[in-house]
Amino acid sequence: MAEEAGRKPYLILVHGLRGDHHGLLQIAGELGGDFEVLVPDLPGSGDNPELGDKSLDGYAEWLHGYCAELSEKPYIVGHSMGSIIVSYFAEKYPGDTREKVVLLAPIFRDKAGERSSKMLYGALKTVLFPFPPKLKYKVVASKKVSYVISHFLTYDKRKQKEIDELHYKYSGRFASAESLLADAEISMTKTARVSKNKDVLLCIGAYDRLTRAELVEDVAKKKGAEYRKVDGSGHLLNYEQPGEVARVVKEFLLGV
Repeated sequence: MAEEAGRKPYLILVHGLRGDHHGLLQIAGELGGDFEVLVPDLPGSGDNPELGDKSLDGYAEWLHGYCAELSEKPYIVGHSMGSIIVSYFAEKYPGDTREKVVLLAPIFRDKAGERSSKMLYGALKTVLFPFPPKLKYKVVASKKVSYVISHFLTYDKRKQKEIDELHYKYSGRFASAESLLADAEISMTKTARVSKNKDVLLCIGAYDRLTRAELVEDVAKKKGAEYRKVDGSGHLLNYEQPGEVARVVKEFLLGV
């Protein structure tokens, strides 16, 4: 695709479960010199109202409309649950984006992991179901829950306090507990895809506790995708190694 003179290519960054655009701003800042970076809140997150259709199809339709507003096709990058959404969208609407797609901390599972994750999601729904909506929201948005999650996902303990505070500050900004549970269903029962229609980069933290780096490398080999492992990082590589992640993304997308 020919670029307009002086125009930087668009790049959309799509965040994950319990996140909003703030979690990807460090990466966006690193990439801003080479791309026109867009970091939207997903529907139901941050200040964006939730969708009526809280499913992968609903997110795909929303991204389809979002891309239609741009003057040129964008590159697209998804982190964590965002990797599931972006990869599904890239398969459903391959003509909406450029030929290269990046999945950061992509979610894949072997059969045992798939069973345990679905069981965990079922248990989560069962525990929260009896709560009235306001109490349900209070529980899932609490600092204690946020800290448990950020401790589990963070590898670099030198950054733990900073990440805890960032995670809590921005991870409770969702429209409703029901919206969050719909996202949790996607994150815990679905997996990312490697589209045959795109050149795909799978980039994983070396110590990711949601998806083992070895599993991601195996998927990359089987599906013909590019693979990069980021040392010194767990699942939250957007906070732990944003500069290195941006370098890897730029190298893959622009070849420099």
